[in-house]
Amino acid sequence: MPSAGTSPTTKSIQSYFDETQRPVYSLILVLPFLLIYQVGVWWFRSDVINGGDALIQRLLSVLSVHTAFAGVLVLLVCFIVWQVKTKASWKVESDKVGFLFLESLIFAELLFHLMGWISASSTTCRPAAAGRGPLELVLYCGAGVYEELVFRVLLLGLLMLIMSKLFQMAEFQAAIWAVVIGAVLFSLFHYVGTHGDEWDLNGFIQRMFAGLYFSALFVTRSFGVACAAHALYDVRVGLASLV
Repeated sequence: MPSAGTSPTTKSIQSYFDETQRPVYSLILVLPFLLIYQVGVWWFRSDVINGGDALIQRLLSVLSVHTAFAGVLVLLVCFIVWQVKTKASWKVESDKVGFLFLESLIFAELLFHLMGWISASSTTCRPAAAGRGPLELVLYCGAGVYEELVFRVLLLGLLMLIMSKLFQMAEFQAAIWAVVIGAVLFSLFHYVGTHGDEWDLNGFIQRMFAGLYFSALFVTRSFGVACAAHALYDVRVGLASLV
């Protein structure tokens, strides 16, 4: 709670960060990228989809749920549970939405330059086996949504549960281990499967760093900001590779 001496500007900034962590703002941030991906895959009749989306489809197929919209269903369930659990308001302020997109764009641009500093060959977080052109950008939007859903929402939650319940770790210690292990698995994921990239240590380190970066956004900001920053970063890398 702000102290009596807190300036109006500080209160306004704090209000922005608190308000934009509500589920409805994450939903608004995620929706454009989700629509571009789902409509784009259908439009291009692509047999290549984002790896996170494919993983969700395979997991649900074990439960006899066979649908191309498995990822959408899981995402919807997560948002409903989040909304019910927090009992947050559905009220939305348009100016805050604009600032959220700008914030996500800044985080994406920052990561792009950090990757350039880590390695001159910055190819991190590209969807496996993506082609050139519009389909590539469509898949990047899917990566932002579904990889964050799998590796930040589902995996981090599972790892936190394992660390705290099975290994009896304190919450902060469990969170650190969950974030690090999650980043390693996030990076390894890009080298698995038929369309996975060829193993490269430099690429692995970059992707692991990206996993830590997106986890930090997920924990400190929101799922929506992590998704949007991830998608915008991938698009930024894709556009840079075409130049």
